[in-house]
Amino acid sequence: MDSDARHALLDDANRVCELVGTTLGPFGTNKLVVESGGRVTATSSGSLLLDRLELDDPATTLLERAAEEFRERHGDGATTLTLLTGALLREADELLDRGLHPTTVARGYGEALSVAEDHLESRARPLSAVGPEAVARTALTGTRNPMTRRRVSEAVADAAETVTASDSPTGGRGDVAVLARLGGVGDTGLVSGVVVETPLVSDAMPRRLPDAGVALLSSTVDVPKLGGATESVDYDLSLDADSFEDRAAIGEYEREEFRRVLSSAVASGCRFVATKGGVNDRVKTRLADAGVAAIDRVDDETMARLVRHTGGRVVPSLAEATPETMGRADVRVERLAGREFVYVEGDDAPTFTLVCRAPDPRSVAAFERSAESAVAATLRALEDERVVPGGGATEIGLERAVRAAARGTAGREQLAVEAFGRALATVPRRLAESAGIDGWSGVIRLRVAHDEGRSSVGVDALAGEIRDVLDGEPVADPLGLKRDAVASATELATQLLRIDRQIPANDLSDGDSTAAAR
Repeated sequence: MDSDARHALLDDANRVCELVGTTLGPFGTNKLVVESGGRVTATSSGSLLLDRLELDDPATTLLERAAEEFRERHGDGATTLTLLTGALLREADELLDRGLHPTTVARGYGEALSVAEDHLESRARPLSAVGPEAVARTALTGTRNPMTRRRVSEAVADAAETVTASDSPTGGRGDVAVLARLGGVGDTGLVSGVVVETPLVSDAMPRRLPDAGVALLSSTVDVPKLGGATESVDYDLSLDADSFEDRAAIGEYEREEFRRVLSSAVASGCRFVATKGGVNDRVKTRLADAGVAAIDRVDDETMARLVRHTGGRVVPSLAEATPETMGRADVRVERLAGREFVYVEGDDAPTFTLVCRAPDPRSVAAFERSAESAVAATLRALEDERVVPGGGATEIGLERAVRAAARGTAGREQLAVEAFGRALATVPRRLAESAGIDGWSGVIRLRVAHDEGRSSVGVDALAGEIRDVLDGEPVADPLGLKRDAVASATELATQLLRIDRQIPANDLSDGDSTAAAR
């Protein structure tokens, strides 16, 4: 690839990285995204911004997909990943202009990454030194209100510690859900159970059901169809009703069969039904008259949480709802800010829902993403019980270690190792700028502090100052998440800078060969 084409490819990717990188931290800048259909989104969430951008360039699409996959896998750190990737690409582009081969740069980046990972391991602190609340509070960048940050971080820490202690098969993330909606901040709270934002299928259904049997279904709740299914797969059964009396008799039989199935389920203790399918209008009244509440169109994730929390099993229809397949829970319906929420509170396995309320419709989505990041970061910290200083302190420490290692690196790879170290300083510089501190002056102050042996000095963006971030109100990140973000950014940047040609999938012809043949 010629230099102009390479610059164009890397510039496109770097432009997205710069755009997303400015959202880093609690005072990350807001972006006003105007989509082609006229939808307008104002957000300071890096991951939400990437979701809203309509990207069609192959390099930026690759970057967007990598950031999305990182967030899905880890739950947090996508903005740091994107920012570091852009910094590494800028440094690599300059090295390529100076004559270094992409393979040389990739080798240097690999050596630098190895040094950075070793340094992270050696400088990690025990989680007990700061507590899980500090990790949750650090990741909770969606609100700057001190009271809200304290309340949410305490709730996240309590839930994360509980599900971690229970050896959850999902690793904990599937057991702590976040539901952010419009409303008063004071309504924010942690619910020990599953909260579903959906109304009951009928207003006539009971709204409080203590110690209810919970039937979890996978299909539509309706009267059974006579002849609709057989036990054998070798033949089909069809019924012909030629007269009105025959059709009426079949209809009455089907209705009677549903009454029998419903009576059997109620006798087994069924008082609440959650189904992935629908609930037919003609059976809603019968369910309500039997004292059964129901919700429909339940998604797979919510259904999985209901299974774990109530101890029930998903069965095809109400006919299979037996004491052995049903779960148990207290079920209640509450109305908040004009919306109905169904609370399912069982005790089979610890499952939590963090119900967050945001006063501004524009901040609801960002708040929810931020709370999800706090949950993921806290669970990751509890996983290996080690953290590193936040606020860019760790990146400055990595920069010092990598640039020191560069002095002992032979060959032209030394230039790439040094460039890797410079790229790491982008994180504290961005944090300092968002806090109202001159970026490069902040980096210099951090370097001086670390040279003096104060390795936990970083940027406290909320306070707008540079301080020891492990003193007072700690700012800390999970060790594993920081390590994965640096490694993934290195891998992604290396992948992008080694691209030498963009090829349309429907045109694999070689222009040079064609020209030579003529």
